[in-house]
Amino acid sequence: MSDSRVRMFHISFSRMTEAEAIDRIVGWAKEHNRPPKRVATMNVDFMTNAIRLWPFRGNPELWDYLQRADLVTADGMPIVWLSKLLRKPLPGRVTGSDMVPKICARCAEERLSIYVLGSLDVVLAEAFANLRKDAPAIRIAGLNSAMIDLAADQTDLIAHINAAKPDILFLAMSHPKQELWISRHSHLLNAGVVLGVGASFNFLAGYVPRAPVWMRQSGLEWVYRIYKEPRRLWRRYAKGLLKLAWIAFATLLGWGR
Repeated sequence: MSDSRVRMFHISFSRMTEAEAIDRIVGWAKEHNRPPKRVATMNVDFMTNAIRLWPFRGNPELWDYLQRADLVTADGMPIVWLSKLLRKPLPGRVTGSDMVPKICARCAEERLSIYVLGSLDVVLAEAFANLRKDAPAIRIAGLNSAMIDLAADQTDLIAHINAAKPDILFLAMSHPKQELWISRHSHLLNAGVVLGVGASFNFLAGYVPRAPVWMRQSGLEWVYRIYKEPRRLWRRYAKGLLKLAWIAFATLLGWGR
């Protein structure tokens, strides 16, 4: 499989469809190389938190994570639209939430094991009960709902993951916590692939409804999420969209090409 790249905002995106990205992730999981391959599905919130562009600050650790990731996909239609404006078109949005159930199904077919770090016990139980309706042979190496403190020692947790030897490690945490954890600890892990998937298992369990398909495909999923959780999300999205507009303007003038 070719790995054509598109460089925007000084970030190297893989020009892959969702199916190609899943093939690549499952292929890496089968190889189970150490350290694990790192996958970043970058939405607007992730991008605007990582990029430093006056007068906005960026997070240097998130920026370094993006630079070192083995696969970066556009988990947001605004990023896809910008790629087309810059005449470096990405084939489409490739999201963690859409890939997780398909990766799990492929892992069941290939007899690959899955470990989930984060979320809640009840959520993970419901999510995998639903996943097993279509993929009953899913192999679970571990479901760990431990509350993660980034400042705490992670030795025991890493030892637990390594003893399970998962082929794929999903981090089901909030952004940027999951990316920072991967950035700091992935080199110590005995896993094939590691990727942050946020609220994906909440969606699969039915605890958090996803936007209708037409809203996701048209780039309006953020509107639906604000509608569902206005107090928690409106400030974050307002800030993100403001910074995105500035990044887009600066990019069209030549920055980040």
